[in-house]
Amino acid sequence: MWIAFKIAVLYGAPALAVAAATVYFLVLLRRVRRGSLAPARAAALYPLAFVLAPAALGLVWITAELSSWLSVPGSSFVWDRAEALALLRALLPIAVYTGAAIAVLMIILWLILYASRRKS
Repeated sequence: MWIAFKIAVLYGAPALAVAAATVYFLVLLRRVRRGSLAPARAAALYPLAFVLAPAALGLVWITAELSSWLSVPGSSFVWDRAEALALLRALLPIAVYTGAAIAVLMIILWLILYASRRKS
């Protein structure tokens, strides 16, 4: 059961972060098209979605640390800082590819906003 949860978090957290960034992208674009949000404001607000990449990384890391704590019987668990940091470094590609997907969405948003400004 616990291994299924770890796998779900490992794959689900980055996917959920990119899905949330996509929804945020669509909401901002819709508000700009309706005229309730200025294009410059939308372009300035979207980079807040980059918070989702380290949040996904943190969730995966905390799940891995919690897993190692739960795998030790009794009260004999000793937290190893060096090992936790090595795990965090090993998980950095998760933040990189999540952040890259969000960056692509940001560039697409900026290009759409720029193209709509040139039409007006």
